[in-house]
Amino acid sequence: MFLLAHLLAFYLTYLLTFYLAFYLAYLLAFYLANLLAFYLAYLLAFYLTYLLAFYLVFYLAFYLVYLLVYILTYLLVFYLVFYLAYFLEYLLVYLSSSGIFSGIPPGKSSGTLSDILSSYMRSSKEHLAWILAVKVRQGTLGVDGQGTLGGDGRG
Repeated sequence: MFLLAHLLAFYLTYLLTFYLAFYLAYLLAFYLANLLAFYLAYLLAFYLTYLLAFYLVFYLAFYLVYLLVYILTYLLVFYLVFYLAYFLEYLLVYLSSSGIFSGIPPGKSSGTLSDILSSYMRSSKEHLAWILAVKVRQGTLGVDGQGTLGGDGRG
């Protein structure tokens, strides 16, 4: 009986430790592998795709639209107006220096728009004074059409 009790105790402890270790290791490995592999992969895939797609679309759309609006409104309008004004001033200086405008003598302007306009206004006043002083005195505005001021022949 002593041998049977010994054998039974040995067999029970052997089986108990074997099955306990086997099933504990099996269940822990299975559930840990299942939890880690599937749920961790699921969470990583879900959050990475969700967050990456959300933030990527959000920031790309927001900042891309912001930058495009900024560039198109500020830089394009600024440089367009700047170069248009620069080109118009250059064209006005070129045309005024070549004598295209009748009131501006060639070489009178110094290059800025205010100088051109003041030169044009000054030239117009000088031209009007020249008409009144020279042409009227010579009788070009005569009544009879022959260069005299009146019909009496004093020209």
